Amino acid sequence: MVYKFKLLASFSDLTHYVSTRQGGVSVGEKAGLNLSFSVGDEVANVLENRRLLAAHIGLSASQFVFPTQTHSSNVKIVSSITSSEDLADTDALVSNVPHICLSVMSADCVPILLFDPVNKVVAAIHAGWRGTVAGIVTKTIQVMESEFGSEAAQLIACIGPSISEEVYEVGESVIKAVNDLFGTTEGLIAMKNENTGMFNLWEANKQLLLNSGVLESKIEIAGICTFKNSDTYFSYRKSPQTGRFAAGICLQN
Repeated sequence: MVYKFKLLASFSDLTHYVSTRQGGVSVGEKAGLNLSFSVGDEVANVLENRRLLAAHIGLSASQFVFPTQTHSSNVKIVSSITSSEDLADTDALVSNVPHICLSVMSADCVPILLFDPVNKVVAAIHAGWRGTVAGIVTKTIQVMESEFGSEAAQLIACIGPSISEEVYEVGESVIKAVNDLFGTTEGLIAMKNENTGMFNLWEANKQLLLNSGVLESKIEIAGICTFKNSDTYFSYRKSPQTGRFAAGICLQN
């Protein structure tokens, strides 16, 4: 039901997860553990899926905090009094409050989890191509540094399952945006012709982490393609009517 990162699994004061689509009650193209209310699934199915997931990782469903994702680069700090309305138009969450499970949903986009083991701060990021080229990873780290005293070199960063370079074809607008951000597309987009190429979201977000000061030894990439493994993870490019999996991180006392 869940995938876990090696770099995060050793911390006893931390719970984290990347859900698969296996083990839930949803049916049809959303079959399995769909966690989203916004994809046409029955509300009762989603509630039960969230309950099953929470029980599996030792939490209650009430601890999950999901933003309303819009492929933005907006980062919000979550406190014990943060409401769902506060998290509209948001694609990254940061908190230092225990027992709040920051979670983002995906179905090909990149889920990224960050942990500051020194200052006890966590973050969950949803980075599609728009969020990636808008620097949402960079902005999230800046919030952790400015608001909680984190240092990038202390952070652990984990890049979850998402669509891989082998199947993620993009056009001119994305290619230009990548070049504008990084000053090059080399190593990030394998060009097929003048107008299209294959975008490596994992490498792009890894470079943003490194450029922010995160150490390479503290970056873990799952290396799992959601499109190629759509029996295990939801993939929008494989099936636009599909559900959503999630990645989350939660401080414990």
